[in-house]
Amino acid sequence: MFDVHAHLTDDCIFRHLEETLRRAREAGVRRFLIPAYSPLLWERARDIAEQNQDVYFAIGVHPLFLDDKEPEGLRETLIKHPKCLAAGEVGLDAFLPGSDLARQSAWFEQEAAFAAEHDKPLVIHCRKAYSELLALLKDQFKIKPLPFLLHSCSSSREQLGPFLEMGAYVSFSGTLTRSNARKVKELALGVPSERVLLETDSPYIGTDKVRPPFVRPLQVMEVAEAYAELTGLSLEETEKLTEANSERFFRFGKTVTERQS
Repeated sequence: MFDVHAHLTDDCIFRHLEETLRRAREAGVRRFLIPAYSPLLWERARDIAEQNQDVYFAIGVHPLFLDDKEPEGLRETLIKHPKCLAAGEVGLDAFLPGSDLARQSAWFEQEAAFAAEHDKPLVIHCRKAYSELLALLKDQFKIKPLPFLLHSCSSSREQLGPFLEMGAYVSFSGTLTRSNARKVKELALGVPSERVLLETDSPYIGTDKVRPPFVRPLQVMEVAEAYAELTGLSLEETEKLTEANSERFFRFGKTVTERQS
């Protein structure tokens, strides 16, 4: 299994990182991606990835962390790191009253252009701003299309349709494990199986069995079991499917030259 969204840099996990990774590996988790959502976490994410063969990272600025100071030149250095697989997580968040979507949108445009410039896929966070996000992606695609992942997606099937037409990959988290999460289950069934990825968003999104902030990458196995039950696949088939999808999206095995060709 590949947990494509695990915040190993957050203190509640980082303090027990070795134990966290050990338990996940023993359960069958083979790879981990850290979405370093603030410049304050970028170097920690890089260090964890360098110290663990099965850990990778992405760099970006989450819409709720736009005020975090970015060290000059660090972004350009880290995006070229061999274990940096993506730009993210970035996006739009209108969940809180008074959210400044204009500022978030301007920032997102820069993040998307940066990802396209460096030939990196984009990991996107979106809450209650799917129409605005779609417009921004359409503008970017007029300049240069880029692969993108809607992480822990919570849209409706109708909202998701145009993103799928643009080639979107979609990842599902612990919400999928809950018996009352009918909307997310319907959404998962509407995503082509070859574009489905699995994640925990640990420690933030609870599962049916584990509440935040105690969620860890280990729980991606619970998410996989829920997807398998939903689709009628076996757990082994689910693991093979989502790992293959992850490898395709993040382009494992491609050299820098091949990615740019």
